Parts: sequence; C-alpha cells; structure tokens
Amino acid sequence: MKRAGRMAAALALGALCAMGVPTISVASPAVHSEEDVTGDVLVCETATYTVISGTIKIAFHEGESASGNANVTGTLTPQDVVAVDEDGNLYRLRGAFWFGATGNAQQGTFQATDTGKLQVIAQGSGTVDSVNETFHITVVNGNLKEFDFGTCQEPE
Repeated sequence: MKRAGRMAAALALGALCAMGVPTISVASPAVHSEEDVTGDVLVCETATYTVISGTIKIAFHEGESASGNANVTGTLTPQDVVAVDEDGNLYRLRGAFWFGATGNAQQGTFQATDTGKLQVIAQGSGTVDSVNETFHITVVNGNLKEFDFGTCQEPE
C-alpha cells in the first residue's frame, strides 16, 4: 500500500473502533488467498522492474472482542516472483509485507503498523535494490512515525 492508502486504512479502522461496530466473531479464522502479480511495477531510484511471473500469498485475520476492541493483521509473501528491468535483465523478488492494527473502543485509542521488506536480487550479484519501509501511527496523542531506508517505493 502507498502511504496515503495506509493512512486511510488506519483511520478507517480507527473510526470503526470508535463507532462500536457490530461484534465480529472473536475467534474468526485467518483467510488465506493467492494472487497473480504479473504486470505489477516496482519503481526504484535507478531502475524500474516489471513483474513477468509469480504470485503473492496473503494471510488476513480480523477480530473483535465482546467489548468492541478490534484487531486486524495481514501478511503478503512473494512466491516465485520474477521481474525484468528496462534492459531486459531478470531478477527475483524476495521478502514480505506485514500490517497490523488494534483499536480500543472504550478508550478511543488506535494504533497501526505497516512494514514492507522486499529485496530485488540479481543472479550472481545479490541484492541490487530494496523496499525497506516501516510506518506506525498511534491515535492517542497524534503520534506518527515513518521510516524509509530502501531504494524503492513500496508497490501499490
């Protein structure tokens, strides 16, 4: 997710928690799926990579307590993802994206964290680019922290 998307998702969950949405099953099972990512684009400082094959596995779980506290978590993991740069060179993409959020309905507080860790790996030379982002928001005192140490933008 892009930064604006993360912020919107975080604020939406926070608003739902504050409104006291109907109770979701406390022990709802995780939902697992897999999506083709062919055609996705990874934009980096010195190159743009277009995915030519592969999928991402997605695990998603949400829950709510009887008192209205809510939580959500998800993990996206690349599976055999191959990308090509503008010069036709092939690369593998390895890593994972994780997000999680909790909301306390009684206190009106909310927190969310999103991490993106992805390496672009060239055969025989190792990592050539990376996504390395951490985003955190705490809605209690307006606290917002974001860190970006990679050479690429997080894919949409």
